[in-house]
Amino acid sequence: MGGCGSGTWYRWDKKITLEGHKRLDIRDLCRRKLLYPGYSFSWQWSIDGKPSGDIRVEIKRDHLFLIYRYRDGGKEWQDVEERVYLDWTRCNYGGQRPWFLCPGCGRRVGLLAAAGKLFLCRHCYHLSYSSQNETELDRMNGKKQKIRARLGAKEWLKPKGMHQKTFERLHSRLVDAEMLADELFNMGLATLLERERRRTKGY
Repeated sequence: MGGCGSGTWYRWDKKITLEGHKRLDIRDLCRRKLLYPGYSFSWQWSIDGKPSGDIRVEIKRDHLFLIYRYRDGGKEWQDVEERVYLDWTRCNYGGQRPWFLCPGCGRRVGLLAAAGKLFLCRHCYHLSYSSQNETELDRMNGKKQKIRARLGAKEWLKPKGMHQKTFERLHSRLVDAEMLADELFNMGLATLLERERRRTKGY
């Protein structure tokens, strides 16, 4: 069984993200109809189509067992059995929604991550979502991509079926976004160079 433990220049304060670790999503398990007491299955992760880890999951009445192997750096592999309790809340339009109760803090959560030996919530591991690490430059570049997607490959030509006023408004927003992105990039580069200068001079 495979183990679970086997930026860019302007992100000086970038945090480790939840998306960077193997995760279990209770909603995914529910959609696949896997949360039945007595049921057991293997769950696998892959990177670029190649296996990167797997665990065994056993479903009980009010909890599930996670069975896997863990290795911290180059140390020996450890066999781990983790118990994760479940909770259910009523939905507004009928039915129930499942939740994990985090083994670390007891929070009701939808995601658990293997950022260490155990599967715990992002609060226990101090993980952020990728979107929380976005800088102003990230957001501006994202805005440019969205506008370009609407304008098409030839952004200087009005797409067929688009009103002229809509085209002009989008094109104006794209120009503004590009100018602001350039300004943010230059500001970030200046900050980086200043920090490097101070570092080399021992400030």
